[in-house]
Amino acid sequence: MGEFSPAIVSNSTCRRTETNTCLILQYHRVALLHYDPLQLTVEPHKFESQMEYLSNTCNVIPMDEMQRHITAGRAFGSRTVVVTFDGGYSDILYTAKEILERYRIFATVFCSSANIMKRRQFWWDSLEDYIIANCAGQVVEVEIDNHVFKRPLRTQAERFRAYAELYSIMIEQTPGEQQAILAQIRSADQLKMDEPDNHSIMDGRELQELAQSDLITIGGYTHNCVKLSVLRPWERVGEVVKNKTILQKVLTREIDCFCYPFGNSEDCVSTKTVEILKNAGFSLACGNSYGVVSTAHKINRYDLPRVKVGNCNVYAFHGFLERFFG
Repeated sequence: MGEFSPAIVSNSTCRRTETNTCLILQYHRVALLHYDPLQLTVEPHKFESQMEYLSNTCNVIPMDEMQRHITAGRAFGSRTVVVTFDGGYSDILYTAKEILERYRIFATVFCSSANIMKRRQFWWDSLEDYIIANCAGQVVEVEIDNHVFKRPLRTQAERFRAYAELYSIMIEQTPGEQQAILAQIRSADQLKMDEPDNHSIMDGRELQELAQSDLITIGGYTHNCVKLSVLRPWERVGEVVKNKTILQKVLTREIDCFCYPFGNSEDCVSTKTVEILKNAGFSLACGNSYGVVSTAHKINRYDLPRVKVGNCNVYAFHGFLERFFG
C-alpha cells in the first residue's frame, strides 16, 4: 500500500527498460467507492479492460514462476508481468476473481490475518468512515502521544485535511495505538455509524474460496497490516510469524512470499527484518522499489520492485506499460 503516491507518473520519471524484465503490478481493490482517499481502487470495468489488455499483449506469469527465473538466473520472456493485490479486501473474491478467471490471469494476493480471527476493517477505512463519510460533528479532538489533536470538520475540505493529517500520524503508530485513536473518535456523540462504502476484508472462509482458484496464490502481509519498522524486534517477529501461521492453517498449504505493508523502505533494507522473513520461511518479498525485476542484474529477493496501477482506462494503461516495455 502506498502513502498518497500517484499511480501513474510522468514520462520524465520513467525510462524504457531492457527486454529481460518482469514487471510486478500492484493493485489493492476492484470496486466502486464514494471517496477512496488513498487511491487504492480500480473500477471494475476499467480493471476488466486492463486484464483483457494484459491477456492479449503480455506474458502474465504466477509469482512462483518468476521466482524460478530468479533462482536459475533465466531470462524473462518479452513483456512479462506478475499481478499482485495488497490487503485481502473481499472485492478481490467477489469482483476481481471472476475477471481474472475470464482472462486466465495469474495473481498473488497478500493478506493480513487479524480479520480472520475478528471481523473488522483496516484502520484507514474506519478513519475514512468517521472523518470523511459520516461525520456530523464540527470538530475532531483526540489525544495522541500526550498531545491534543484538534481539527475542524465543518466543510468537506476540512474533513479531507483532517483525514490526511490523521493518516500521516497513524501510519507510524502500532496497531494498539491506532485502535485507541479510533476508539476516541468513535466515542464522539456527533459521529454517525453508517458505512456508505463496503470496506470488508476476507475472512477465513472467503480466503479459502479465493485460494481454490488455480490462478490465485496467497502471500503474507503481517498480522495487523502494520509498518514493521514502528515495532520492537520481538513484535516484528510476532507480526510475521503469526500472519504466516494463521494463513497456512486456514489454507492448509505453505505460504512463502511476503509483501511489506505500505512498501516501507526502512523494512526492506533492514537486515533484522529480512532475517525475520527468512527465519519464518519466506523466500521473497515485494518491497518499496519502483521498477522492474531483471535477472541481468543482482536481485534482492526481499525488496522486489513493483509499480502501482491507477484507476485508468485501457489507453492510459497501455501508455503506462509502454514506459517499461516500449
